Amino acid sequence: MRAMKIQKAHRVALLFLVLSSLACSLIITDSNEQFIQGKWSRSGSADGFAWYSNYTFNRGSFTIDGYPPLKQSGSYRILSSSGDTVVLEFYDQKGDLSTENSKVTITIDRVKDTISFDGGKDFYSRVK
Repeated sequence: MRAMKIQKAHRVALLFLVLSSLACSLIITDSNEQFIQGKWSRSGSADGFAWYSNYTFNRGSFTIDGYPPLKQSGSYRILSSSGDTVVLEFYDQKGDLSTENSKVTITIDRVKDTISFDGGKDFYSRVK
């Protein structure tokens, strides 16, 4: 009987550790990573044809979609984060673009609620 109580206590403790670890993995502590979560979009037209591009970041995963037709998805990890710049590595990618690991630098403008990629002047706005 005592052995069963000890086993039950060990199972409860193990369950607590697993759930605590899971909860901690869902919390994003980097303010730049917190900021980029969600969907970002830009659009326009060229030569009379409309186009758009969207990036979505969701706790370690990303998707890119656009028109003309473009689909890409995968995972990301933070390589560095400082000030209003975060450097991500995209990996485990699939879609229309390269599946090779790639690096992207995101510059954040918190006042305008925009981001840009790799020092570009093309700004993506948050989709509400």
